[in-house]
Amino acid sequence: MTAQFVPLLRSSFRAAMLAASLPALLPAQQLGAGFASTVHSLPSNAGNVLTLPGDQYVWFDGFDLWLEAPNQAPRSLLQFANYTFGSFTLPVGGQQLLFGESSTHGLWLVSTASGGAAAPAATVLYNYDAVLFRPNEVLVSAKTGGWSASSNEVIHADLLTGNTQLLAQLPGASGPVAIASNGDLFYATGSLLFPTPPGQVELLRFPRAVVDQALATQQVLGSGQAQVVLAGLDAAGSLACDDHGNVVFTDWYNDTVGVVRDVFGPAPAREVLLDHSGAPVGAAGVQFVPGNGHGVLAPFQPENGVLYVRESAWGSTSQVRRVVAARPELSSSVANPIPAGAFSLDVAQGPALGFGLLALAFTSSTPAPLFVPGFRMPLWWELPGSGALAAWFVPFDGQGQAQIGLSNPGAMPSLSIAAQVAFLDASSQVVGSTAARVLQLGP
Repeated sequence: MTAQFVPLLRSSFRAAMLAASLPALLPAQQLGAGFASTVHSLPSNAGNVLTLPGDQYVWFDGFDLWLEAPNQAPRSLLQFANYTFGSFTLPVGGQQLLFGESSTHGLWLVSTASGGAAAPAATVLYNYDAVLFRPNEVLVSAKTGGWSASSNEVIHADLLTGNTQLLAQLPGASGPVAIASNGDLFYATGSLLFPTPPGQVELLRFPRAVVDQALATQQVLGSGQAQVVLAGLDAAGSLACDDHGNVVFTDWYNDTVGVVRDVFGPAPAREVLLDHSGAPVGAAGVQFVPGNGHGVLAPFQPENGVLYVRESAWGSTSQVRRVVAARPELSSSVANPIPAGAFSLDVAQGPALGFGLLALAFTSSTPAPLFVPGFRMPLWWELPGSGALAAWFVPFDGQGQAQIGLSNPGAMPSLSIAAQVAFLDASSQVVGSTAARVLQLGP
C-alpha cells in the first residue's frame, strides 16, 4: 500500500462510517451481498452429506454410504443389511472417513480409496455429531443415556483402540460440535422441550487447554467450565468454524444459516448469511473447508475458503450449496494496449451504494493484507509501498457498479500502470478491494 494512499483511505473510510446508517436486513431467500454460490444436486434420499476435494460427495441413503465422483458411477463405501439411521460423516485424514449411526451406535472407519474397506472403530450410544480432535481421535456429541435423559455427553473416542472417555456432560438435547483452528471446542446446547421455545440455545466454548487437562485427569466438564460465547439463539443444528474467528450454524427454527461473528472477541454478534424463509429447501448442515490463498470467508473478499451448505426438502430434494466470497471485478472499457483518448475503468459486482477509492501506481506486487481500524476483515492490496500516481473517489450505484472516466494522453514509448479500487459498503461494516489491473498505455 502506498504511503500516500494509506492515510487517505483510512480518513475517508472513517468519515463514511460516521455518516452511514445501520446495515439493512437481508431479503428473504437470498445470500448476503459479496458472496456467490453454486448448487450440486444429489439423490433425493441423500443424507449425512460430506464434500471432498475434487468435487466428490459422500452421502448415506439408509443402507449404503456412497461416494460420488465426477464422470464415475456412485460407489458404495459401506453397506448395512437393515435400514440404519445415519448421524454424521466426518473426514479424519488421508483417504479415511468416520461414519456415525444411531441404529447400532457404531462409529465406522471408512476408506475412500479404490478397493478400500470399512470397519467398526468404536461404539458411542446415540451418537449425533463429531469433530476431529487429534489424528485418530474424535470428540463425539451423543445422548448416551437415551432420548429421555436430561443431559447430553461429549465423548472422546480413540479410533485406533476403540477406547472412549467421557469428556463433558451438558444439560439438554444433543448439540453439534466444532473445533476452531486454535483447538478450542465449540458446542451448541439444545432444548428438551417440544415444541422448542425460542431463545434457549447457548453457544459454548471450551478452551483447548481446559479440554486437554480434563482428558489427562479424567475430569468431566460441565457448563461451568465453558465460556458462553452467545446466548439467546433459537436453534443450532450444525456448526462449522470458519477461517477468521466466526462460527457458522444452521438455524432450523428461523430457516436460516447464521454466523456468530468475532467469537474470540469482546462482543460476539449474530448475523444471517443465508435465508431460506419461503424457499422450497432448508439448511440441514454446514461444512467449512479452508483455502490456502488470500482472503477469508467474508463479503467481497478474494475467493479462498468454501462453506458447503447441505439443503434439503423431506423426500424430494437434497443438494449442496457451495458458498464463496465474491470479489468485485475491475475492467477497462478498452483492451490493452490502450490508444490515446478517453476510456473508463469499470467495477462490477461491488457493494450497492458503496464508496471507494481508485489508486494508480507504476507497478503491482504480491497481495498483502491491510487492516483498517473498525473492520473485521482484511483489505488485500497489491500496489507497491511507493510510487503512487493518483487517487480518485469512486461512488457505486444501486447495482454495485462504478465507472471512472480517464484519458490516455498518449505514451511514447508505451507505459504500464497498475490500477486498483478499495471500497466500503453502504453500511460501513464491510471493507474490500478489487484485484489490481495492469494497463498498457499506448501512443
